[in-house]
Amino acid sequence: MIRNPKILLVYPPNQLMDIEVPRPDGSLGLLYLASALQRAGFETDVLDVSVGNADDELTETFYRAVRQPNGLIRIGMSQERLREFIAKGGYACVGINSNFTAQTRMALEVAAIAKSGSADIKVIVGGVNARNLAKCFLDSDHVDAVCLTEAEKIIVRTAEELARGRGFEKVSGVLYKTGEQHLKNAVMPGDAYANLDDLPIPAWDKLLFKHYDAITSSRSGADSPQKARYAPIMTSRGCPFECLYCHISMEKVDSAGSGGIGSLRLKSVERVLEEVERLRNLGVKKLFFEDDSLLAKKSRVKTIFESVLGMGLEIAAINGVNLIHFQHKHSGRLKIDVEYLELLKNAGFDEISFPVESGSQRILDKYATAKLNLDRLDVVELVRIASRLGIKCPINMMIGFPDETKNEIRQTIELGKRLVEAGAPYCAFFIPIPFPGSRLYEIALAQNHLDQNFDPDKMNWMNVMMKNTIIPPDKLIEIRESAWREVNTPEYVAARLKSRADRAS
Repeated sequence: MIRNPKILLVYPPNQLMDIEVPRPDGSLGLLYLASALQRAGFETDVLDVSVGNADDELTETFYRAVRQPNGLIRIGMSQERLREFIAKGGYACVGINSNFTAQTRMALEVAAIAKSGSADIKVIVGGVNARNLAKCFLDSDHVDAVCLTEAEKIIVRTAEELARGRGFEKVSGVLYKTGEQHLKNAVMPGDAYANLDDLPIPAWDKLLFKHYDAITSSRSGADSPQKARYAPIMTSRGCPFECLYCHISMEKVDSAGSGGIGSLRLKSVERVLEEVERLRNLGVKKLFFEDDSLLAKKSRVKTIFESVLGMGLEIAAINGVNLIHFQHKHSGRLKIDVEYLELLKNAGFDEISFPVESGSQRILDKYATAKLNLDRLDVVELVRIASRLGIKCPINMMIGFPDETKNEIRQTIELGKRLVEAGAPYCAFFIPIPFPGSRLYEIALAQNHLDQNFDPDKMNWMNVMMKNTIIPPDKLIEIRESAWREVNTPEYVAARLKSRADRAS
């Protein structure tokens, strides 16, 4: 029996390609868990391994880049330092965040280090990647349980069971290991919060602002020239769309066993403003909105943005944008919502990435929930208007879906070219990745587009993961590179190539 089990919540170190910009984590997931645990009376620490704790120097963590055997660069505390930190902390349980498949190795590394100090430490892993690769985590022999849904309530019940000297047998919403067996306790109604106003307010005070302030002021990358305190905030969870390539698309319904947590749920404006006030009191100057679909309710967004600005804070960026929200009905017809774009510009948005995704309506209808109708929304005119208002709108496109033809890819390239000519600063082409948790992942496995024993390390935007596609993988890489050079201006291409060379050197 552990009378008052002490919990450590960990953001793992990062592993990156040479051309990627490192950045600390500090996302919201673990901050909600820390707050829930503290509210229940449990001592809790939060550690972002990429920057270390208050005693660590950034030169020994964030700026400590080590090339691994897989060719990727590891950023963060050394394994020895992390082992020492956990061993001295007296922790009964280590909770690890794993949202991104390409970082699976890093989450497993933390689990192994925790167990190496003491086999008695309980290791639980959560996040969309963990719950969709649960068998992989449990088979590692370093993980005791995987949380199958949002974890604010489950992590508290886990701590309560530890305090009683028990394991995971009576904790719903987990897959856990007993001996060689994997046992599942199904997600029960009420395991996740339906009303987001009932969530604990994230424990932002657990973030090591001392280090974050020294590195970056925004989500755009490290070493920003403007050092202003930044923090993440989320006003909603889930998304109204069901894009097949989205990592939460299997969680839109309860068939995935997660409780249907992918559906859109909103916090009240009053709750959002309470959180903003909390952040302001912590000295935060810039907010990054982590919502998957922030702009859906326009009057709500307007109220939130105007309130944030009125409190003297800036909006650094937003995560989720859907172009359908940039149109409205006028005289019975759909028009571009210029007033909404002006609101965003006045709120501080100088740049918004536009996820156009494809120039083929068939591809949009099949893979992107038909959330963009190219006949009803003139995206070229949308870019012109946004550019005229002073909003930079880089374009994201996808090519290489399993059944996508060469002609459909050409449609996407041609649209990308027109968008750059209309004022977009650049157009990026991505090859779809069948992330675990997405419907595309299920399709890829069922139709032999993905090996069952795929390498998570390679699930990043530079690699082609799917095979047996209409356009072969090696040809897709050629097309992507050629399209990028064709669509973007010579000046942009030259600048990016120089930047890549500088990072690789």
